[in-house]
Amino acid sequence: MRRTIAFITLFIASTLTLTAQDLLVKRNGERLKVTTLEITTQCVKYVRYNTKLPVYTLPIAEIEYIEYSDGNRDTFNKSTATETKQSVSGNYEIYDIGSYYNKNGVEGIVIATTDGGAHGTIISIDEAECAWSTIERKKLTHCGCTDKIDGRKNMEALGNYIAQQGLSWDSFPAAKWCRDKGEGWYLPAINEVWMLGTVVNGGSRSKPRREVRKQYNALLKECGGKALSALMYYYSSTEAEEKRNATYSHCSPDTPHTGEGSKNDRLFVRAFYRF
Repeated sequence: MRRTIAFITLFIASTLTLTAQDLLVKRNGERLKVTTLEITTQCVKYVRYNTKLPVYTLPIAEIEYIEYSDGNRDTFNKSTATETKQSVSGNYEIYDIGSYYNKNGVEGIVIATTDGGAHGTIISIDEAECAWSTIERKKLTHCGCTDKIDGRKNMEALGNYIAQQGLSWDSFPAAKWCRDKGEGWYLPAINEVWMLGTVVNGGSRSKPRREVRKQYNALLKECGGKALSALMYYYSSTEAEEKRNATYSHCSPDTPHTGEGSKNDRLFVRAFYRF
C-alpha cells in the first residue's frame, strides 16, 4: 500500500482542515467521496468529504480500491481481502471516538474506547429532563449509590435498595429512563458524566475546543437525536454525602465542573452504554 497514516483521534482530527477528496470504491460498486484518515492491514478509517465527523471504519475486505486526490491509487487484491475478511470475521468491529454506533438495536455516539476500539462507551442520542427521585425530600436517604467511576454498579445498588424497601423504579425517574432503554443502558457515575463534558470540549476544559462540541451536536442531530446542553447540569447516579442530594456535572468548560443538589430537582439525563 502507498500510505499508512498514523492513528488519528477525534481531538486531532477536529483541528484538521479536511480538503483532500479521495474516491473509495467498494467491491459492491458503491463509490464514496471521502477523506482517508488511516489505513491498516484490516480496515480503512475515513470521513465523508468536507466533514470531520463521524469517523467511519470499513474492512479492507469490502474495498476494491482508493483513488487519492493526487491521482495515486491503492488497490486491494482478492487475496488481501480474503485474509482480512477472515481476521475480522464474526462481530468484531472497530470504533473511534466520535463514531456513530448502531448495533443490535443499540444506538449512540462513542465517547471512549478500549481494546483498540473493539469496546468502549456510548451516550444515547436523546436525553430526558427529570428528577433523580420523586420521594418526598424529608424521607430521602442513601440508596448505596456510592461508586464514582462505574454507573452500572450504582444501578445495581439502586435495584437492590428498591427491592429491599418494596419500592419501584418509578420513584427514581433518572435511573428508570436509562434502564427503560434496554439491557445494558445505565445512569452514569459522576466521573463518567465529567468525562463526557471533557470529551466534547476537545479533551480539555482549560483549553476547550468549542468546534468539537459543535461537531458532536451536529452528529447527534444528524442521527435524529438532541444536542448536548452547555447550560444545564446532567445527573449522575452517584449520591452525595448529604443523603438528600445527588451529584451532577455539565458539558461547559466553566468551573466548577461537578456539584450536588436535591434529588428532587429536575435536571438533564443522558444514558450510557458499554459495548
